[in-house]
Amino acid sequence: MTFLAAARNDVDAAVAFHGADTEKYLGEARNISAPVLMHLAGEDEFMPAQARHAITATLSEMPIAQVFTYEGCQHAFARHNGLHFNAKAAAMANRRTHTFLTAMLQTYPKPGVASSGTGSIC
Repeated sequence: MTFLAAARNDVDAAVAFHGADTEKYLGEARNISAPVLMHLAGEDEFMPAQARHAITATLSEMPIAQVFTYEGCQHAFARHNGLHFNAKAAAMANRRTHTFLTAMLQTYPKPGVASSGTGSIC
């Protein structure tokens, strides 16, 4: 899970689509030091509304986190050719992700840190 990777590791940025079960680990949110972007489906059959609200409430208190809910969308709305693919929502999520990663990683590699050619993105 992206949320746990960000909470338990030193990453530069984290982007999560469909953060099912994240609500079980919200107590670890205080450990996140990197910017986080999360995309949630408003009608995700694998994430009860109560869980989605808990995730949104917790992360909205963190200035380094952004959460977007795509109302009317079901789980895997951004999976091309998937059963619940929603082209409009997927394009919006992809644009937001591109903008976020461009802004957050524009200085990668960090000064004084050797690069292995891969960013620490989850």
